[in-house]
Amino acid sequence: MGPPLLYAALYLIVATLVLRWDLRRGGEPLPDFTETVWSLWTLLVFEPTEPFPHTPVARAVFWLTPLAGLFLLAQGVFKIGASLFDLATRREVWTSIMTDMMNGHVVVCGVGHVGYRVIEELCILGEDVVAIEQNDAKGFLEEVREKGVPVHIGDARRDELLEKVGAKRAKAVVCATSDDLANLEIALDAKRMNPSVRVVMRMFDQRLAGKVGGALGLDQSFSTSALSAPLIAIQATYEGVHAAYRIDDVVRVTAEVKVGASHAEATVMDLEERLPCRVVSRRKNPDESFAPVRPRDVIRGGDTLVVDTAAVDLPAVRFQLG
Repeated sequence: MGPPLLYAALYLIVATLVLRWDLRRGGEPLPDFTETVWSLWTLLVFEPTEPFPHTPVARAVFWLTPLAGLFLLAQGVFKIGASLFDLATRREVWTSIMTDMMNGHVVVCGVGHVGYRVIEELCILGEDVVAIEQNDAKGFLEEVREKGVPVHIGDARRDELLEKVGAKRAKAVVCATSDDLANLEIALDAKRMNPSVRVVMRMFDQRLAGKVGGALGLDQSFSTSALSAPLIAIQATYEGVHAAYRIDDVVRVTAEVKVGASHAEATVMDLEERLPCRVVSRRKNPDESFAPVRPRDVIRGGDTLVVDTAAVDLPAVRFQLG
């Protein structure tokens, strides 16, 4: 029960006791207790049902009660007006409504550079996302809100806020703040609230990330520097590399390869049997977009391919296709 209703209930109880005391003291007819409460309630909402009393204190109560009702009414009108015209209040109401409607969503804690990119990719995948950011002055908050993502301002380490963003019914929680200890605390709290939730945690130290993730039963922990280092190293060496990732001790890349004009026609299946790569997509002309390929599609000279291969095999693949 909100404070206005609580104040109204307290006023009714106190006013009823005072009114009955004064009526009894003045020798006035004393109605039933519930009738007294009802008469004061109707007076509070400007619908009096009892005649004006003769004792002074009871008269004062009858004068003050409509004023109290007027005060409560004015307070309600003010709150409604603030909700309609105040941007921050409107945004807070919208954020709460949208969050309450979500189920099986992803909670992203931290809307910095990493958190914003994670939210961007999740939106592309069509996932429902709720964000938490401690600093209301972060530069990416407006960009995230423009994507229709509700953003809650506060400390994600607080249980109340995690419950407010629906961590108990979320399918994943991404801890992407710049504080390793905060990420760890958020991850543990999320698992405690919802043992089935998938938790992905950012940590700057990749070795510590692996140890913590394994010891605490977290689903995934990552270091942005460890993820980006292979890509930066490969891009510094080769052109046309879109992505790099590590599987065990092998770094694999996704890169563009131009098929030489004199290269003999071959199907995708033939190329994959002959070369240490997998063809992901193809672009026939520079003004076209890359399109997925099928095993029997014919590759011709002048085509541009996107291939997935081990980084050490990329020069050989380019040489064979060029």
